[in-house]
Amino acid sequence: MKSVDDINEIFGRITEQYETPVPIGGRCESNVYYRVEDLSDEDLNACAEYVAHRIKNVLNPQVPHLFLKLPGGYSFFAERLCAVYSEISGDDIPLEQYLESKLSNGHGEKYRGRNAVLVTDVITTARSSLEAHSKATLKGIKVLCWATLIDRTFGPGPVPVVSSFTGAPVRLLARLG
Repeated sequence: MKSVDDINEIFGRITEQYETPVPIGGRCESNVYYRVEDLSDEDLNACAEYVAHRIKNVLNPQVPHLFLKLPGGYSFFAERLCAVYSEISGDDIPLEQYLESKLSNGHGEKYRGRNAVLVTDVITTARSSLEAHSKATLKGIKVLCWATLIDRTFGPGPVPVVSSFTGAPVRLLARLG
């Protein structure tokens, strides 16, 4: 497994610094941008392995029964993470695309009472993660943690954020809500 220094080196290669802040998504800006699309397959596999082991340690003795992939990712990190976690746990854990329509059309019932991990490439304000977390919880799915390549949130959420890298802070462009 890669060390923290190895992971930091990976993200050092895709980090861009700007004098003037650049937009990040629709609600944030920062002087630091991470080109996640430039991560190689080897880099993504290393990050998935790192996060899978961290999830196992953070959640112990609880275990996930499901990975929910949030919309908007580009790297296929969720697929890699699910595969690696299934391999190290010895359990075949399903990966589902998180879609409200899917949760409302039977998947909510299918996974009621199950433990889930929400997965995305980068979390900034955590707004979409919080919304997904709340909606999954209302369907009876227990969200144990959020997993991500890069965590750029403002602080603690309702569950631990397990990431391969803690990114530079972002500034809100407008009030959330």
